[in-house]
Amino acid sequence: MADAQYSEILAICYQPFAIGSCMTERTVPPWLYKLFTGHQYPYVRRQAKFANKDIKPGEERPEPTREAIDVMFWEIFPRCWVKILQEVKTGMIVSFVELGTYKPGQYQELVDNPEGFLAKTYGKKKIKVNFYDGENFVCTINFKVEGWTAHE
Repeated sequence: MADAQYSEILAICYQPFAIGSCMTERTVPPWLYKLFTGHQYPYVRRQAKFANKDIKPGEERPEPTREAIDVMFWEIFPRCWVKILQEVKTGMIVSFVELGTYKPGQYQELVDNPEGFLAKTYGKKKIKVNFYDGENFVCTINFKVEGWTAHE
């Protein structure tokens, strides 16, 4: 079930680019693309909006097109690094303990199969995955990793 879900590719994620003389297709799982480009986390959308320099002083910037958002996604996502945090609940207080960080390009297994990777690497925990572009927070997603039932 999970393999089928993550193997689906949104048509919107398709953007060919040239490597030498051949064309290659870049894709990401739908969950990741939606996380970065949806309305919940506006970082990519805002960057696309302010990349548009074709405005006159005093004019309001138009919302970015899907194409502009896609271009900005493919500019930002490859630069992102990841921080993995564990949610720890003490009484009514929720805090987070850092479990690890991954540099850009070093977390493909997390992208391809997040719950499997997190379970194998960190165990059955409630985990938060934060994405950053340099110092800038981009987005976050929470996982109740396979078999997690309660805080330790």
